[in-house]
Amino acid sequence: MGWQSVNEQAFASANVLLRQSSVDLGFFRDREYDLVLSTLSWEQRGTAALKRLGREIDELCLLRFNSSMNPAANQRKDEQLKLLSKYSKCCIPVELDSSTSFSSNMQRIDDLLQEKVVSKKRPLRILCDITCIPKSYLLLLIGLGFRKNYFARLDCLYAEGQYPLGKQHEASASLANTTGSITSEGVWESLPIPFFESESTIPNHRDVLVTLGGEVGLTLPFIEKYEPRRLGLVMISESEVQTPSRLPKSEQYALSELQGEPNVERVNLSLTDVIGTVRYSIDFCKKSSADTITALAIGSKTHALALGIAALSQPRMEIICRIPTRYTTLDVEANGRVVGFEIEDRFEPNAYLS
Repeated sequence: MGWQSVNEQAFASANVLLRQSSVDLGFFRDREYDLVLSTLSWEQRGTAALKRLGREIDELCLLRFNSSMNPAANQRKDEQLKLLSKYSKCCIPVELDSSTSFSSNMQRIDDLLQEKVVSKKRPLRILCDITCIPKSYLLLLIGLGFRKNYFARLDCLYAEGQYPLGKQHEASASLANTTGSITSEGVWESLPIPFFESESTIPNHRDVLVTLGGEVGLTLPFIEKYEPRRLGLVMISESEVQTPSRLPKSEQYALSELQGEPNVERVNLSLTDVIGTVRYSIDFCKKSSADTITALAIGSKTHALALGIAALSQPRMEIICRIPTRYTTLDVEANGRVVGFEIEDRFEPNAYLS
């Protein structure tokens, strides 16, 4: 609505420089890293990015969230660990609590990175496969990295997923009368992300910016509880929300209700257009007269990445993620496309060393 994405390859915001999005992963093959991070997952696409990278990794840390109640998920994670071990001289599983146990896991990840910074005696150069990391933890990494000066550079790889429409609709239909969705179960709770709090603790007015995925029905009440005075919706231009007639009736209704909210503004941005999403988010904040701009990271990992980068330069912006009771084991295959993003501290010399 009056705003269009700018097809750029580089964008500076606050102290960071962002470059997108390369399907030629040569930069990431040749660069030296202090640490490579990935996540063991039940999704098939969880190994696609590092497979495509095709290089030997000196030290690979694999975040493993506890799935003790799900033997099938554990088996898939074991298989991924075995496969990914082939790509690294030193493969280290990092055992964590369930992904919904954010506080305890946050401390473990902070300790891991801090120990590495102390060992190197400088900010780190990190490569992170963000494909299967929960959005809250991706944002935590950005906060730790650039608010606490742990990172000189955070490069990211993302393997796009293939979501068969039939499976999505089948899942949506089976969950129509439950407090569940395609990827999660239970009521969504709000998780304010550390390092991304608004400078106003008790705002008089609040505008809300949402990166939206494929769970519109549960998103609607999640947004409404924030009582937005102005609402910005960032929708994925390749997603099914662009053709509402193909959505289940319940999702069509929720989408219609959402777009009928007063003072709503919708933009469509590509899944891989991180720079466009950063630009739009900053522009949304600058046009806002509210004390707080609440950004809800509900959609893709790439758009959550953009919210984190935007918030580094916007003191009125806070970021909230959803925490469901549990996540469902939806197996997502890779569609063959792997993209890369570079985030570097513009004022840190170690960001530029090869």
